Amino acid sequence: MTPEATKNLSLTPEEECLIQTCDNPDTVQSFLDGLEYNWEPTGPTLRSFRRVVRDRVAHCMEGALSAAAFLSHHGYPAQLLCMEARDIDHIVFPFQKKGLWGSVAQSRDVHLKGRDPVHKTLRDLVLSYHPHYWNYWTGDRNDLTLRGFALLPLTQNHGDWVTGEEDLWSIEDGFYQLPYQALFPAPEQNQFLSRRDGGIDWIS
Repeated sequence: MTPEATKNLSLTPEEECLIQTCDNPDTVQSFLDGLEYNWEPTGPTLRSFRRVVRDRVAHCMEGALSAAAFLSHHGYPAQLLCMEARDIDHIVFPFQKKGLWGSVAQSRDVHLKGRDPVHKTLRDLVLSYHPHYWNYWTGDRNDLTLRGFALLPLTQNHGDWVTGEEDLWSIEDGFYQLPYQALFPAPEQNQFLSRRDGGIDWIS
């Protein structure tokens, strides 16, 4: 799909109306804030924009995909930012305004939602999440777990992430193919991380 991913698809009247109304990062963030959080009570899901609009529920990656659908219609590049952690990864929609980075995001935690476009680099954007990214499994707020990040442009190879009805596991697969920029590389180490084994958990 092109950066204007929604313009060549058959959208419902509700979807068309929402896309016209949610025409900037702030209005899209407000839309995501009005959704129920998807705790996946019946098993893992990876909903498209259409399914999120219909079901009114989303976890972080479903929210980021929805933000991409909204904002690619209004000229923003269709891309996702994965923040890789020792416990649970987090996916957001990154964007630039006047050369500065911000994000739109869904999360169970208000501190992990969107960011204003005030960050000079993607690393700076990710660092704004770091102080709030404590270990989910242990609850230790002194154990900050973010390790790295990677940017994934959305293409036709990732399926129909706007109007599709199938779960979009090809996007999850895409994240495993990327090199991850280490957030705090040691001087003697390579600046890139390898993805850890096992599935990505989108509960952030």
